[in-house]
Amino acid sequence: MAEPLRTSWTKLTSLFLAALVLTLALAACKPGDPARSTGAYPIDIFQEMHYNQTHKAQEPPRLTAPSDSIPVSGGYIPAGTKAEMKDVANPYASDADLLEHAALVYRQNCSMCHGLTSAGDGPVGAKIVSYGGTQPPAFSSGRVQALTAGEAYASISNGLYIGASLFYMPPFQGLLSEHDRWALAALATADEATRAAALAAVNAQDEPTRTLRLLQLRGLID
Repeated sequence: MAEPLRTSWTKLTSLFLAALVLTLALAACKPGDPARSTGAYPIDIFQEMHYNQTHKAQEPPRLTAPSDSIPVSGGYIPAGTKAEMKDVANPYASDADLLEHAALVYRQNCSMCHGLTSAGDGPVGAKIVSYGGTQPPAFSSGRVQALTAGEAYASISNGLYIGASLFYMPPFQGLLSEHDRWALAALATADEATRAAALAAVNAQDEPTRTLRLLQLRGLID
C-alpha cells in the first residue's frame, strides 16, 4: 500500500516542478523582452534575424563616438525649446517651392488633425472634440499666428499639449527632416491667402502626383 502512495506522490511532485519550470520560462520570455522575444508571441522558439547576436565571440570591441560629436547623416540634432528658438529665423527662403513642399508634408502628416485647409477640422480633431477635448488650432488662429518661425519650428519638432485637453501633437523631429519642419513653420506663419493657395493646389492633385512631387522637392529623385 505504501508503494502506490509513494509513486503517486512522486508523480505529483514531478508535475508540480514541471509546471513551475514552465511558468518561470514563460515569465522570462515575456512579450517585448528585447533579449529573448520579438513581442509577437509569448515565447519565440525561432527568433527573428534582427534579434540575433551581432557582436561575435572574440570580436574586438567597437569604438564609440566622442561624447561631443554630432551626426552628419541620419538621425537629427534635437531642436531647442520655444523660448530658445523664438528669434531663430527660417534658414529657407519662403518661396513657392518651400510653400509647396510644406503643403505636401502638411497633407501627409498634419491634415488628419488640422484639416485639409488648416481650419482645425480634420477627422482626428473631430474625434477629439467628440470626447470632450479641445479642437486642434486652426493655422489662422491667434495662437498659431502669434508664433515666430522659430517657435513654430520648435512646436512642430518637440510636440505639445493644448492646455489640459485631449489634444496632443506628437514630436516630429524624429519623423521629419529639418527641411520638412522648417517648411511647415513657413506654412504656419504665412498669411492666410498664401497658405490657402498652397494647400488648395496640393489638395487638387492625386496621391501619386503628390508623392512624386514631394520626393522631388526633398531631392530624392530628379
